[in-house]
Amino acid sequence: MTSREAPWSALSGFARRFGNELLLNSGQYALFYILMNFSASGLNYFHNFGHTALLFILIIQTSVLVLFGGTPGRRFFFSLIAPAVYSLIELREGLVFVLNMGHMFFWFSSIVTGFLQAAILSASENRSKQVLEFVLTGVNVAIFMIVYFYFDAQLALQDQVAAGTLTTAKMNAQLELSQFWPAFVTFLEDPAHLYVLSGGAVLALTLGIGRVKILQLSARITELFGQYVDKSVRDRILSRSSEAISEFREVAVLFSDIRNFTSISEHEPPRQITSMLNEYFSWWDHEVRTHGGIIDKYIGDAVMVVFGLQNQHNSCESAVNCALAMNHSFRDLQDSLQAAGLPVIGGFGVGINFGEVIVGDIGSRERRNFTVIGDAVNVASRLESATKQLGSNLVISQTTFDRLPSQLQGQFERQGKAALKGRKDTLLVYAYRTGQ
Repeated sequence: MTSREAPWSALSGFARRFGNELLLNSGQYALFYILMNFSASGLNYFHNFGHTALLFILIIQTSVLVLFGGTPGRRFFFSLIAPAVYSLIELREGLVFVLNMGHMFFWFSSIVTGFLQAAILSASENRSKQVLEFVLTGVNVAIFMIVYFYFDAQLALQDQVAAGTLTTAKMNAQLELSQFWPAFVTFLEDPAHLYVLSGGAVLALTLGIGRVKILQLSARITELFGQYVDKSVRDRILSRSSEAISEFREVAVLFSDIRNFTSISEHEPPRQITSMLNEYFSWWDHEVRTHGGIIDKYIGDAVMVVFGLQNQHNSCESAVNCALAMNHSFRDLQDSLQAAGLPVIGGFGVGINFGEVIVGDIGSRERRNFTVIGDAVNVASRLESATKQLGSNLVISQTTFDRLPSQLQGQFERQGKAALKGRKDTLLVYAYRTGQ
């Protein structure tokens, strides 16, 4: 992404989140209220200071929620900005205007929607989130019905004022919250209103079910995505825009490969080989997660792991400890494979190197991999290949060795400079002492 494109991308991202916030989350009542008033009075809407101010207050509240409403507490309290400021502005007209049905419905809808959104942010289970989203969808439709009822009652009373059969003071009194039930009973006497309410109920149910299905599909896709890339990588990809992003990082890269895998594959059926690899990689996955690494990819019988993407501190120590833990549990892995009637692995080699890599999206516009590339990755792979010649199942580079604590350094022997496959220059390497 160029420096010129970055501000536009950020602006378009904010505009998209602003629209979602306004239409789907916190702005429904104020938005419906503004639209109803505008439809009734046209451009005269802007002659009313309170109504004009409400429009700007709604923009401010929506912006604040987009930028800072990511936690349950903030989400709830920032949802009350618009009703609080609008009530203060209308207070100059008198308490009767603040306590009428319109303002009280504004407070009620803001409190309910703010609470539901805060509860959604707090919910840890997908099922709980789906139930809350279903309820919130129903509340949003109900808010429109409430605004519709209020304006219908208000317009009916304004017609009586225009006809001279009702004073403005009495109209305001009949719009107080205490008069809600008599006004609602009168509202229900019109069959057209019953049809509208029935249609709203069906619409709320339909939208709610559709919202739940979308959430279920999204959760399923996210779950499956997390099975093909590390969950931290998945979350990183999903949290940003579609633009490709790459950066330079210093990390420890671990490569591991099964010894004599080709000969095993020649004598075992594919189903057995697949089951064996799945079991083997599951053991690696456990140790990698325990030691804070990220599995970048599986390449046939090889596994590539990166340490330092989340926490750069002690990345080399974590990588070596992960390899040693896998080495110490290898006998248990062999017993597990034998008990399951699967081919038993005779051994594996590990190469670890520390250096600068490029981290990010690599690929075409249509298909990408989030991975790490660079010479440091190639060296780690070559170190793994050198384990056979050096007679050790763990070989590390000088840059890795230098970043280990003394107790771990003592478990490695200096092998001098080794000529790694595919490289002209030799590299100083260290091999793990067997029998440690």
